[in-house]
Amino acid sequence: MDQVPATLNPRHAMDAAGQRIGALLFASLTRFDAGLRPVGDIAASWNIAEGGRRWRFVLRPGLKDHAGENITPERMVACLEEYRRGNPRSPLAAAFPTWVATRAYGDSVVLELSSPDPYLHHNVSALKFFTAGPGSVPCREPVSGQAIVTSGSFKLEKWEASPGIEVMLHGARAGIGPLKIVFVREETTRVLKFVRGEADAMQNALSFSKTRWMKEKMSDRFKVIERDGVNVTYMSFNMRDPVMARKEVRLAIAKAIAREDLVRLRYPGFVSIAGSLLSSRLAESVQTDLQYNPREAEELLERAGYKRGPNGVRLRIKYKTTPMREGIENALVFQEMLRKVGIELVLDVVEPAVFLTMFRKGAYQLCSSRWVGVKDGSILYRSLKSGEPGNRAGFSDRLTDLWLDGAMREADDTRRKELLKKVQLRMMDELPYFPLWFWNNSLVVIKELASRFPAEGISLSGSLEPLAGVGR
Repeated sequence: MDQVPATLNPRHAMDAAGQRIGALLFASLTRFDAGLRPVGDIAASWNIAEGGRRWRFVLRPGLKDHAGENITPERMVACLEEYRRGNPRSPLAAAFPTWVATRAYGDSVVLELSSPDPYLHHNVSALKFFTAGPGSVPCREPVSGQAIVTSGSFKLEKWEASPGIEVMLHGARAGIGPLKIVFVREETTRVLKFVRGEADAMQNALSFSKTRWMKEKMSDRFKVIERDGVNVTYMSFNMRDPVMARKEVRLAIAKAIAREDLVRLRYPGFVSIAGSLLSSRLAESVQTDLQYNPREAEELLERAGYKRGPNGVRLRIKYKTTPMREGIENALVFQEMLRKVGIELVLDVVEPAVFLTMFRKGAYQLCSSRWVGVKDGSILYRSLKSGEPGNRAGFSDRLTDLWLDGAMREADDTRRKELLKKVQLRMMDELPYFPLWFWNNSLVVIKELASRFPAEGISLSGSLEPLAGVGR
């Protein structure tokens, strides 16, 4: 893997690497299958009552954590309450604003809400069951030096946060594991170690060019297994900025970007054009076909009062990016495309950590980024609802807010999908974000393991869980 987890403590694992490994180490009430459908994990089934304000999760009998203690309804309630109101409070609790109480009921755990949450069975997958040692309160914040007891498909044997960082996992049941995960930040080093036989698999750990090289030049030793995915690259327009607040400018930029040409030349077979923030593989998605049309882009800029000056420039826009290869190369392509319609794109190149901080604060004019692991329509609420921290574009629209509020309270799947489809169409009309493309998932494995990985078993989100059943 390329990214090192910030922590393996389930209460605080917010980064993608920590969550991917956490899904192997810890069980939760539900999890996602490879097609991103919520399925039972600790829970065998669930049902909804009181118009979506009461969720009952029936637990599987006989489950134990890796210290051999039973995972009972009472212990599961204690765990969930630690996430909801423990000290220090887990940042994961912010995903459950309407959750007010938890109780055990026979063989079940009941979550009570102040108002319906149609995504509760999705979001509880993030609340992992663990203890900080046998006999301790489940999911309570560990103190320094305590070893976390896991509960998932793998047990944690070794975790070294030092040069040559690695995690050693052992299967918790017969036929699984062991699995050693090594973190190598630099891509060329990852490829060399892999080619030298120091690893058996890499998933979404290579750039497009390196993946293509493995596929075309190393096919005698390795196989690249691909499946479409839900991770989406998009442009974000800061609507607090007076220029980006002009809809004509946002639409002109979108119509001046020849996505099809860029994809065909740079990412053939590795990405697909996006018409929403939600992949078409998700039931709530509706795709809008926004066509490349530079002539219309120029007409929009003319009507908005941006005339070409003596040097051919209509306006200058600052584009924030990072020095990472993909980011800077795409920025240069966008710069050339926009120059043709009279927009001078001025590149503001900053380090990744600075980029993320400034993006979150809204300290940019135009940039592009990627959402990873988009599993359902709740991303629309976080990214488009007025005042939400995840609304990086500063978008505010009364109709969108009404539809989003309705969708997040709507227990009926059909009615909720209709509301979210309206939101997506509105977004593509107003363009606070311009979806560019969805990324395929690529698993590179040594030839002797390839038969164990059918393409349909690769997670749409890039989860590591399909690796769980592989051992040699």
